[in-house]
Amino acid sequence: MAETRVIIVGAGIASPVLAVFLKTRGYHPVIYERLPGPGEGGLVPNARHRLRSNGIRVLSLIPELLEHIPGHSPDRTIHCSCLNEEQNILVDSNISPASMRGRFGFPNIGVQRTEFQRLLIDTAEKHSIEIKWDHQAIEFDQSEDAVEVTFANGAKDTASFVIGCDRLHSNTRIALFGKDKANFTGMVRVNPFRLALLNNYGDDRHQTHHIAHPCCGGQIFMGVSASQIPVQGLIVLGLSITTRGADAKKDWRTQHVEQHNEVRKGPLSAWGFGAGDLVKAGQKIMKYGLYDRPELKSWFKGRIVLLGDAAHPTSPTFTILMKLLRKHNPSANQLSTELLSRVFTDFQNIRLLRTSELVRGREVT
Repeated sequence: MAETRVIIVGAGIASPVLAVFLKTRGYHPVIYERLPGPGEGGLVPNARHRLRSNGIRVLSLIPELLEHIPGHSPDRTIHCSCLNEEQNILVDSNISPASMRGRFGFPNIGVQRTEFQRLLIDTAEKHSIEIKWDHQAIEFDQSEDAVEVTFANGAKDTASFVIGCDRLHSNTRIALFGKDKANFTGMVRVNPFRLALLNNYGDDRHQTHHIAHPCCGGQIFMGVSASQIPVQGLIVLGLSITTRGADAKKDWRTQHVEQHNEVRKGPLSAWGFGAGDLVKAGQKIMKYGLYDRPELKSWFKGRIVLLGDAAHPTSPTFTILMKLLRKHNPSANQLSTELLSRVFTDFQNIRLLRTSELVRGREVT
């Protein structure tokens, strides 16, 4: 019997892992990505992520993957306050690998996004999963038992079902439900970055810092310094600052030196605990508005389902979908539209309401 073919739209972080799980369950996944190669997208080429214990647990299900993850585990997380011109450490937590393994079974790991994505792409290809770059999905034609996908370069492919995992600006989402208007949240994010010599940074490279500070007419800035990630003998230091402000487009690539200097010399440079020094020394500074979209009433239509940011930035991971596919289709056979609808309906029923609650809670806070 021929394997059930599945098209995954998008080759970000989740897609290669999802494809490996589908492959090991007997499906035939194929990944299509609009970008010409890995590491080509994203706001920051050296963006850093902290993989948390629950995510590491999922990755551990892929043999020999964890030992190749290019990153480091932080030892401490420090919550600081600069409120009322006083600098205080609120919480100093032990999140060392030994502590996290004892509590959750797995550590946290800080990674550079580009390197981590390349590892996942290589892992998928080692499992004989085909990844086709420079293929932007633009049209989906559904029939009773299949979906035909048309790409911007004229190519076509057909699969039993499609998983739209093509991130926030999802073409799959637009094709299914139309283009919705992104609404400015009234919040702006500023991200200064700089490099430091690894051997001059000492033990602090294994720390993360969470800082609160008031400025600009009493508005509260919240900053999060992610795990400092060693990259080729250097430490990438970054601060993520969120505050209320006027809309700022994602034009950091074209910002002038004068615009960067406005941030370097502005009120953020007065932060304590080294955050202000990082702002003043930022070699690259981004500033952009934060947007949200209207909630979808459904995450699927027919034989096509949205996953991750394509559905919503707070939507569930693919592990729920995989469990439901295993439950309803243990032999990975061709699925009828009725059975596929049952899988997708269960998938969204588990998390759609919870996602809506998270969104409303965020708006309140």
